[in-house]
Amino acid sequence: MQTIHVFIACFPSLESALAYSQPQWEPEPAAEASDEEYEAWEDRNPSWLMKNDLGITYLDEDFIETIWGTNGDGRSSDWKYLSSFIGNESAAVCKKIAAIDDNTLILIDAQASGGFPVAFRSTSAMTYCGPFPSQH
Repeated sequence: MQTIHVFIACFPSLESALAYSQPQWEPEPAAEASDEEYEAWEDRNPSWLMKNDLGITYLDEDFIETIWGTNGDGRSSDWKYLSSFIGNESAAVCKKIAAIDDNTLILIDAQASGGFPVAFRSTSAMTYCGPFPSQH
């Protein structure tokens, strides 16, 4: 059975939630850019706030899901969706931890760490609910 690490947070929009939870890329330099300019761009990209905040060296974005609001409205976290992943009891644990204005769920499948040891924790932007067995 696979493990899902659950985080809850509050973001003003889906775009801001994704800007935090997913890697971000600056536009690639033009073809006429020097090798030094291109190397500097490579060194800066991607930027990834969540990965930096967690202090994790390796994280695979393909195993991360960001759910902003119920039906994408940003009013509250989608507890029904979370229940479908980790079951009603586990989702209730997360709901109890959540602040009243939390509207974002960030689900990180254990596979995202690529087999490297990771100690997930809360950050200034999100609260760690814990690891839960996946229902899928």
